[in-house]
Amino acid sequence: MANPFLIKNPSSGRADRLTPLCSINKIVIAKLPVYGVDDSIEGMNVKSFFSAKIIANMVRQNAMLLHINEKAYSDKDLPRILGRKANDLNDCYGAKEAQRIIKLFGSRLGLMLLTLKLGETENRAARPEWTQEHWDYWKNVSDIILVGGLASGSFGEMLRDSANMVFAQKCVKPYNIILYANSTQAAVLGCATCINAKNGVFVVMDFGQTGIKRSSIVMKDGEAAEINSYETLPSKYMEWDIPDQEEKLAQAKKLHSYLISAIEQTYHEAKCKGKNEIGSEIIISIASYTADGVLDKTRGGYAKLCLLGENYAEILSWELSGRLRRTVNVKLIHDGTAVALNFRSRQNTVCLSVGSYFGVGFPETEL
Repeated sequence: MANPFLIKNPSSGRADRLTPLCSINKIVIAKLPVYGVDDSIEGMNVKSFFSAKIIANMVRQNAMLLHINEKAYSDKDLPRILGRKANDLNDCYGAKEAQRIIKLFGSRLGLMLLTLKLGETENRAARPEWTQEHWDYWKNVSDIILVGGLASGSFGEMLRDSANMVFAQKCVKPYNIILYANSTQAAVLGCATCINAKNGVFVVMDFGQTGIKRSSIVMKDGEAAEINSYETLPSKYMEWDIPDQEEKLAQAKKLHSYLISAIEQTYHEAKCKGKNEIGSEIIISIASYTADGVLDKTRGGYAKLCLLGENYAEILSWELSGRLRRTVNVKLIHDGTAVALNFRSRQNTVCLSVGSYFGVGFPETEL
């Protein structure tokens, strides 16, 4: 069936952009599809019970049982520390508690996916902007590919297995949940498929809600032959709902300046690392529903950049060309779509990135 979450570009006729309706973070579980798993989340939306921040908070609340000095770590690090503790052979009690927490979030993942699969009346009513075709799409999805830091290694395996157990309790055939081996590099590798040049070194970045991942990719004969990763920078100036327009514009300018600096820094680090000239294409995955360089004005920390001009990719290209004293072309790609570009040949498949919140990507997107 046609994907109702994709919109056709009027100029090209390609389904190259996502509608914001694709977000699953707004799904409300008005009625649990199965009881006795985690009844506490009934009536909540997905972003209220599953995110990296919520996992970090639960680690802090259970730090004594986990035998973790939670004060020594940031919220960003705690999910990774939890995953490590789950495999701590020298601390069976702490490991058991870590496994319990990860399995709890796996059960929540299962409840969310089962809600999407069944599309029961109460849950449809709680998402009134979705029509029959939106729910039918999710009913007919076959494969779910999980990517992101929380989907890596044994952490991802426990999430998948616990999610499948929820489906088993309901006696419903589960989605085929696939864990991607290169999970943490999925967005970068997807961006690499959009580089037109067959050979060379190119800057590829990932502008997330909490961090800016920086890398350069060596392309050989049209394939990503090598990925060089640089220090991740914290995302800044990500306030979303700023009622005062002057303050909003001021924050947009600060964010823009910060992003320009991050790209320029990455360019020079890549240039110093290798002997080859850096290519003119700069590919950026961004946490925004973007198409043809235009960002979504309605949501997310990057939305305020629309105040600087209609096409943000063109703004970046123009300013960076001046700073780097050469012509460069920036391409912006919705972060979920960047991940999905790794799986273009797959049918009836959705990519879910598990991180700050859930990100969604569809392999049939026509970039």
